[in-house]
Amino acid sequence: MSDVQRLKAQLYQLMTEAQQGAGSLDGFRQKFGHTGAQVQALIAGSATGTDRDISQLLDAAGRSLEQAVESLQIAAQGCRSYADQI
Repeated sequence: MSDVQRLKAQLYQLMTEAQQGAGSLDGFRQKFGHTGAQVQALIAGSATGTDRDISQLLDAAGRSLEQAVESLQIAAQGCRSYADQI
């Protein structure tokens, strides 16, 4: 197997792993978002700073999860595109 063939195989492997990771992480993101929304609904209207802090933390974590899923999807596409070109 040539170096180019090995590189292509590794890129396709990375693509597959990134796609699987994105899928798993997206499932977690959805569950996390649902549970986080329930927590936020339960503490809604509370005037304590701690309640506002946890709400902001949950929102930030949800956004980070969305960005991580998107980054993995972009990485998978990049690996496939590069492997297809070489």
